[in-house]
Amino acid sequence: MNGDWCVRLARAGACAAVVLAMSVASAHAQDGVKVPVAHAQTISANPFGLMLEWFNAEYERKISESVTWGVSGSSLGLGDAAYRRGNVLFRYYPQGAALTGLFLGGRTGVSRVSFDGDSAIFYGAGFELGYSWLFGSRRNVGLSLGAGLDRIFGGDLQDVDLTLPNLRLVNIGIAF
Repeated sequence: MNGDWCVRLARAGACAAVVLAMSVASAHAQDGVKVPVAHAQTISANPFGLMLEWFNAEYERKISESVTWGVSGSSLGLGDAAYRRGNVLFRYYPQGAALTGLFLGGRTGVSRVSFDGDSAIFYGAGFELGYSWLFGSRRNVGLSLGAGLDRIFGGDLQDVDLTLPNLRLVNIGIAF
């Protein structure tokens, strides 16, 4: 396996960090109060990631005006290596308008890492920080981004603990 995947992953991480920093600065410049949305759930995916052999999809549903739960799945191809995962997630929207605005989240799930024909199943947990917008006259077109870290452990390989970036570069979806 060559180092090309490291360069692509580093570039994607740097882009995500810049976009996240700009959105947080923009959010900070506002008064921090968001109007809650009537929608109870969203479905989103990253169509741009397909060009990088990276796919993710997500379902998120309100528990309250400040808290959501959801499920996500993703796949990342890195030459001879592949990383696939499924997670359950919880997010907290401190401004009291779940599905829109700044969120802090936790996640846990299962990952499968493959390299040169060998594979292992791992368990993991992590956190994320992100921002979601809902646009349109009905506020039903969604755009979100975020980043975090996932710690994966256990599995078929001995003494392997990994901390991996968790990037949501641009998820586009619909709220209903």
